[in-house]
Amino acid sequence: MKIRWIFLPFLIVVFQNQSVISAESQWTEKKLGSLSLKAAQAAKNRNWSEAILYSKQLLEGTKEIEKPNSTRYINFLKDFNRYHDKAGRLNEVASSVKDAYFLSKENLGITHPTTRMCRTLYYKLLISNKSYAAAIPLVLENISILKEGRNENYKHLQYLKQLYSLYGLSGQLQKEETTLKEFLSLSKSLYNRSDEDNISVITNLANNYCRQGKLDEFQHLIDQYNLKYFCE
Repeated sequence: MKIRWIFLPFLIVVFQNQSVISAESQWTEKKLGSLSLKAAQAAKNRNWSEAILYSKQLLEGTKEIEKPNSTRYINFLKDFNRYHDKAGRLNEVASSVKDAYFLSKENLGITHPTTRMCRTLYYKLLISNKSYAAAIPLVLENISILKEGRNENYKHLQYLKQLYSLYGLSGQLQKEETTLKEFLSLSKSLYNRSDEDNISVITNLANNYCRQGKLDEFQHLIDQYNLKYFCE
């Protein structure tokens, strides 16, 4: 009996240690690396279903050995969402797209390449679901990280176009007016164009004045550019 009591605890310890080792060995750096290569190759071959399958496994494995706010996990999550986008299935992973954006923004910063891609995917998701007001902060964030330079000004112009459209679609008419005017000013300075070259934007501004009930401003534009529109 004494011999049994002496060795029984040891046997329990050995059994427990083997169990722990077995659980830990399910995911290794080697296995993650192999899966990562397979996912990349599948994406290169435009086999999106296979790339999604591998990237899903990568997320599961990374969760086992790292925190979900690690750079590697966030990058795998970004790829998982990107493969769904390439497959035309972005809405299937809506919560994952949102999580990836906020995780990358919080842990990597708004200028990090991964965050930029996550922001793009989240913006695309919001637009596809007609969540126009929710998409506005993403455009403002893109504008906020622009640097000095002519090329950046061209990007700024495109973001302003997105912005005034979103303000209009979400009924934020005063902000739409301000952004339309900012767009016209920047466009003129970049391209040295006359206002007539931006007649579609000026028409949008006239429509904005009409919707706001700014009839004097509306009529001024109509007369100045000989527009064939009426405000009812």
